[in-house]
Amino acid sequence: MKAVFEEVLSKRGESVLCKKVSLPSFDAPFHFHPEYELTWIRKGEGLRYVGMNAGAFGAGDLVLLGSNLPHCWVNQPEEDGSNVEACVVQFDTRLLNDSLLQWPEFQPVARLLDYSTGGISFDNHTIGPLFERLVEVAGPKRIICFLDLLLQLAETPRHIIIETGDLYADQQRFKVIFSYLIEHFREPIELEKVSGLAGLTPTSFCRYFKKITGKTLFDVVLNYRLEAAAQLLLRTEKPVNDIAFMSGFENLPYFSRTFKKWKGLSPRAFRHQYRA
Repeated sequence: MKAVFEEVLSKRGESVLCKKVSLPSFDAPFHFHPEYELTWIRKGEGLRYVGMNAGAFGAGDLVLLGSNLPHCWVNQPEEDGSNVEACVVQFDTRLLNDSLLQWPEFQPVARLLDYSTGGISFDNHTIGPLFERLVEVAGPKRIICFLDLLLQLAETPRHIIIETGDLYADQQRFKVIFSYLIEHFREPIELEKVSGLAGLTPTSFCRYFKKITGKTLFDVVLNYRLEAAAQLLLRTEKPVNDIAFMSGFENLPYFSRTFKKWKGLSPRAFRHQYRA
């Protein structure tokens, strides 16, 4: 799966694009675009991939993605046939021209956009109505509502998703690597295969990967597998043994030991506690 470039605003003639998404499962591939993006999950659960990071998402999840940051959301269709729902806002920073961002009142917004290079997640679970309103209004009213949203987010507790200064040192190579990992992490991952996709020797690849992520290749793959396993534990009745193998683990004792180290609970205890 190669990261796909998406043309967003230039073909629609809008400064701020707002849309509601309601589907059995998200269908966008791992993709990127020059525009910044805010995604608020109204309903549904799954895995969110932002750059090299994999994390669980649920209702109320809110992230801001910087320009050209590869991303995708992945979920399994619900057994009852209900849809996953989200509000997506995409915007070009030319809307917030240099003079506007120099105003003292907009300095928090300027800093917010600077921090979004590697993605930001927010701890605000009350901001949903603003997203709903953004989708409903148009023209100048949408711009005013959008600016209000940014100002509120600038004052909201947040977490940087990816902290690295080298994330974009070689953007195309990065996208090739992580597109492959997202699609194949449940399978055996061979260093020679991935380094070949990156056009590097295995030794050079390990140095490069550690530099841009701060982690080894197998640390990242392990995180993907553990996040996938956690989702299956919470959302299905499948036996733990099956979940381990479905998530890419070939050794059940290793899976149980690693999962407990990661979550502080065994897979069975995790399922019992968080599904209670």
